[in-house]
Amino acid sequence: MKMPQRVPQHVSETESFVIFSEKLPKNWIIRQVTERDYGIDCYLELVSDNNELTGELALIQLKSRQEIIWTKADYYTISDVDIATSNYWFRFQVPVFLFIADITNKELYFVGARNCIKRNFQEYLAQGQFSYRILKTAKFEGQRGADLFKYAFYYDYFGRRFDDELVFFFSNVQQQKDFFEDHWGRDIFLGVESDQLVVAESIYRNYKFLCGYLGIDWEIIQINDFKSSRRKRFGNDYDMYEGDLAELVKQLHPLQRVIIKTVKGYLNEEQYYWYVVNKSLSEFLSNLHEDGSYSEF
Repeated sequence: MKMPQRVPQHVSETESFVIFSEKLPKNWIIRQVTERDYGIDCYLELVSDNNELTGELALIQLKSRQEIIWTKADYYTISDVDIATSNYWFRFQVPVFLFIADITNKELYFVGARNCIKRNFQEYLAQGQFSYRILKTAKFEGQRGADLFKYAFYYDYFGRRFDDELVFFFSNVQQQKDFFEDHWGRDIFLGVESDQLVVAESIYRNYKFLCGYLGIDWEIIQINDFKSSRRKRFGNDYDMYEGDLAELVKQLHPLQRVIIKTVKGYLNEEQYYWYVVNKSLSEFLSNLHEDGSYSEF
């Protein structure tokens, strides 16, 4: 009597999901989806070390290979993702990750879809076959693997905000320099007017986010501490006094050059992406010196 047979693809899918589940931290949550034909196999919710739910979700596409054969440069290329699926992943507001399980060696590797697309944007725009390169170093194994994934996750998670903050920063480089000069060495007993305080707070917020995203050391105290220190001595007529603002400016000013230098190196790998999505910013960056000065030629 003839009976149904389980196809090898289904066996591999099950094996890869077992590997995927076993490699993840035990307190992370895998949420299954009912529709799996659109490039998403499951949702993954990160959970904090003290088991608090975070609401931070990643979308996962899981593939398997019987054994991954690495190139001499220690990467593996996945070319069987339809371009329509890549378009779908790129538009998601939630980070999408492509995982691949090595069935024979029971190993797991990953790559962020949006990150890969941004760094290979010219190939992606051709809308032909788009390939994902997974590095051998992107191995999900133990705490190191979890930390690698979280780094890649937050890179994507805050990526769209980074794009906006970057535009804000570079569209106000000269205004920032003018603001720093205007509030350098003023009478420390003068109160800071509300319009100037708004500017100070926006620069502070922008610099703090960019430094955090780019891995630049941030050792500046909370801006509310600047506000409160002088009020204790001079009363509540102003939220901040010029003495405090001068101290804040003294700390923010050197960070401008550090941010410019870091961003210029950081965006080299995404140069074509930025040229396409914001040509004016791309051209501005190419003519901007690390000290914040600008030249046309």
